[in-house]
Amino acid sequence: MPEWPAEKLQLACFPDVPDHVSLPWDSADEYLLREADTTIPTATLILNDRHGALYCALPGAATWSDSFCARQAAQNNARANDLRPPDFLNYGDFSSLTNIRQVLIQIPKQKDQLADQLRLVATHCPDANVFLAGMAKHIPISLLNWLEVNADEYTQPRIVKKARLLNIRGLTKFASMERSLRGYTVDGLTLNGLPGVFSRDHLDPGAEVFRQYFPDLHGKVICDLGCGNGILAISLAKASTGCTIIATDDSELATLATKANAKLNDLVTNDLVTNNSKTNNSKIDVRHGNALSAVTEKLDYVFCNPPFHDGNKQLTNIALNMFSDAHKQLKGDGVLLVVANRHLPYTTALKKLFRRVRLISDDKRFNVYYCTK
Repeated sequence: MPEWPAEKLQLACFPDVPDHVSLPWDSADEYLLREADTTIPTATLILNDRHGALYCALPGAATWSDSFCARQAAQNNARANDLRPPDFLNYGDFSSLTNIRQVLIQIPKQKDQLADQLRLVATHCPDANVFLAGMAKHIPISLLNWLEVNADEYTQPRIVKKARLLNIRGLTKFASMERSLRGYTVDGLTLNGLPGVFSRDHLDPGAEVFRQYFPDLHGKVICDLGCGNGILAISLAKASTGCTIIATDDSELATLATKANAKLNDLVTNDLVTNNSKTNNSKIDVRHGNALSAVTEKLDYVFCNPPFHDGNKQLTNIALNMFSDAHKQLKGDGVLLVVANRHLPYTTALKKLFRRVRLISDDKRFNVYYCTK
């Protein structure tokens, strides 16, 4: 477990990532802590803390992260440093925040996701001093201009160790922004999602290809691994009867979208029975977890459209972890189906895990793998 010299903390990534690929802190974290008031941790809100580095430097701060893995990392790192693990806020429910004086934000990849977070901050912590930071190469000038136009006060210090920091006050314009819910329809299904949900406003082309290769699934126990807005799980539930479909994702926002979209399309979920539930007795069980960490059932099928980015980094370790978990959780005659961009090097990894791996798609952009134990 490497030590963060600036804060004398022992920190680790979760899941494990080689040190030469990524450390559990970066110079943007250090910049935030250098400029913020570190004497008021209990009056601080932290957003998007990828591995809990900021929370461990400011134990007792309120915090939210979309990622299950980020939450697990923060809890693990807090315990490793003899600190009280964080109690994470639920997204959109910041009403308990009554004394927040400063907000530290690691800038997310998408502008509309940042806009939605600032809307929440403006609503519940209107007088807070807001610090935003990220690696300079990932922050476009258009985002800086947008923040400057919409904040009453805007300060941009110089870049330090390739990290950029912004300080804004006066959030009135952000409070008046509309909640950015977007979606689309396909084959009679309606799908919506908040900012941060993968492919929330258009059908992902990989999912479009995948939907052409659904086998006969009646009565099976199925997992949509990395469910996003629920397009695969909902399509499977509509196409089959008597199925249990577990939809799981690392993203809290994705699980919220899948639940809402199941309701929107008159399907049964683990916490909801709709008026039309008798028309289809397949149900969707939505869970928040890392790969299959939230799944104990033995599975007949796993459908996986894996991510190959972690924030701004392109990595394969997330997908490889998904494949390994699928192999462990599938029944003896179980099947993993994977859709992936053709350039991604998954064939060798899948053949190490599965007895037989077949390519069943001739699409020019995507491979569809059919893997049997």
